[in-house]
Amino acid sequence: MPSFDDAALERLRAILARRPAIEIEAPQHRRAAVLMPLVRDGDRWSLLLSRRSANLAAHSGQIAFPGGSVDAGETPEDAAVREADEEVGIRSDAVELIGRLDDVISNTGFLVAPFVGVVNGPIEYVLHPAEVDEVFEVPIEAMLVPEQPEVRYVPFRGREYPAYFYQYQGYEIWGVTGRMLKSLLDLVWMAL
Repeated sequence: MPSFDDAALERLRAILARRPAIEIEAPQHRRAAVLMPLVRDGDRWSLLLSRRSANLAAHSGQIAFPGGSVDAGETPEDAAVREADEEVGIRSDAVELIGRLDDVISNTGFLVAPFVGVVNGPIEYVLHPAEVDEVFEVPIEAMLVPEQPEVRYVPFRGREYPAYFYQYQGYEIWGVTGRMLKSLLDLVWMAL
């Protein structure tokens, strides 16, 4: 079984540093950003995800990375870090951004900039109950097994589209989060 450890993290950091992210120009879409938080789990690393609040108008109850809209005058990097603080209590001074992945467009019209960040120090999660019902950490190795991801076709506006589905202890990760996770894990494989 592959092991994502500190040495693999340094190789991932180097891969992200020399790989420019594709930034999409699409002013018709609302700009958003997410933080893909890497947190230490003993001598290995995990990704932090959240279950969105059941009360939300869009994507309620779905699994997501912390994130949201980019405010006027704010950079996507700053928005990703701010949203992680607001939604789950990851302080901005505890986040070290190590790279940006390619922009993705959600089926709800958001243009999302994903940022990979290392979270330093112990984390005391403080959830914003209007936005997040729970947080959980997924060991990176749990996503690197042969049966992950499963590709399924999902209907949207009269057509079917392929989507990546990841499973972890009863959680199902898919949609735009599944696409971003697949992009990150492709780079993780290169770092192993």
